[in-house]
Amino acid sequence: DAVLSSAVSDRIVQMPFREGERFKKGDVLVSFDCGRLAAELRAARAAAAVEARNAKVQAELLAMDATGRADADIARMKERERGAQADAIQERMVGCRLTAPFPGRVVETMFRPDETPGPNEKLIKIVSDGPLELQMVVPSKWLSWLRLDSTFGFEVDETGDTLQARVRRISAAVDAVSQTVKVIATVERAPAGVLPGMSGRAVFGDSRADAPSLPRPP
Repeated sequence: DAVLSSAVSDRIVQMPFREGERFKKGDVLVSFDCGRLAAELRAARAAAAVEARNAKVQAELLAMDATGRADADIARMKERERGAQADAIQERMVGCRLTAPFPGRVVETMFRPDETPGPNEKLIKIVSDGPLELQMVVPSKWLSWLRLDSTFGFEVDETGDTLQARVRRISAAVDAVSQTVKVIATVERAPAGVLPGMSGRAVFGDSRADAPSLPRPP
């Protein structure tokens, strides 16, 4: 899952997807009115063009010994400065459109069209449509037999489904107080009714992880 934000602080023009709706990778999730930034970019590019012309003239004059090396160098540096300013504005304009980094669904929108969030405000929370990731807490003594790629069943409290999962990662440290360790597994196939945030129990043969386990997107 991910919570997206933008460095842009302008009016939101469009948020086409509402909570629960699906989107594809690359779909525009949030777009801003960046007319002001676009005008700043045009002005910066015009200033860069002026400095580029001046730097060219100074270089020609230097070749004819009609100006000094310092003046030619300063003109060239000003050209680079103006170009960098234009590049910085162009980079900021990338944030005018937030696109989906993966296919998925909208969990929550924190703003609405016509509102103006501050820079780097949380705008929209999304979740992947990919395989679910299962996070569980098990007794640390299980490390004597629990291995990567171990398979087990996961009983979902909310739906009653039993899912087949496989251990993918084991935490590098044990919680010294509770004597437990975090284990991450993946569920390749799950019914449509099983959603991120649900809890349940992981069953390894006759053993059970009694602490809640949370299926989450990878």
